[in-house]
Amino acid sequence: DISSAASDVYKRQGLDHLFGGVFKGTVYGGLVAIAGCWRGMLSGRTAAAVGEATTSAVVTSIILIISAAGLFAVLFYALGI
Repeated sequence: DISSAASDVYKRQGLDHLFGGVFKGTVYGGLVAIAGCWRGMLSGRTAAAVGEATTSAVVTSIILIISAAGLFAVLFYALGI
């Protein structure tokens, strides 16, 4: 039964974990969008330049997400979430 499973998750985790996860996911998505737009605006006009910009955007996104995850871990630990 889905309602009992959802109730069990709520009892074990609480809404703070749910909202924390939604918040982090939103921030990560924003970081990927920012990195993609930033690297895309710096891209050249050739296919090779677009490929290089895409690779650079992916690497930048990974670095930003890892950095944000570390900051969130420290922040959520300090807040007791």
